[in-house]
Amino acid sequence: MTHVSTNSNKKSGPKYQNTFAFQPNKNSKKTKYINSLPINGLCRRCKEIVEWRKKYKKYKPLTTPKRCVGCNEKTVKKAYHILCNKCATDKKVCAKCQELVEIVSEVDCELPIPKPFSCS
Repeated sequence: MTHVSTNSNKKSGPKYQNTFAFQPNKNSKKTKYINSLPINGLCRRCKEIVEWRKKYKKYKPLTTPKRCVGCNEKTVKKAYHILCNKCATDKKVCAKCQELVEIVSEVDCELPIPKPFSCS
């Protein structure tokens, strides 16, 4: 017996349309800190994903270093990355998705990472 969907012909759009685009609070310390973080060592697709997260305040920066999948050391200091800068450049892969594609934003070790803000 096959299941037949009753709403197969219904294709309506959203009930409401946004009248204006989302605008984050640009004067907050957290937003300024997140916007100052560089996006390095990612492919085009992953870079766009991280930029979207920053734009719509979905980006959550790391508070403590994360463990690298390649070398098992706690050296990953950037959110949404799973490889440290050293492993990503050695393997020539994206630090987020580990795909062998062209890296749009190269890793620049000389750029200092801004210090995290404190809410107190």
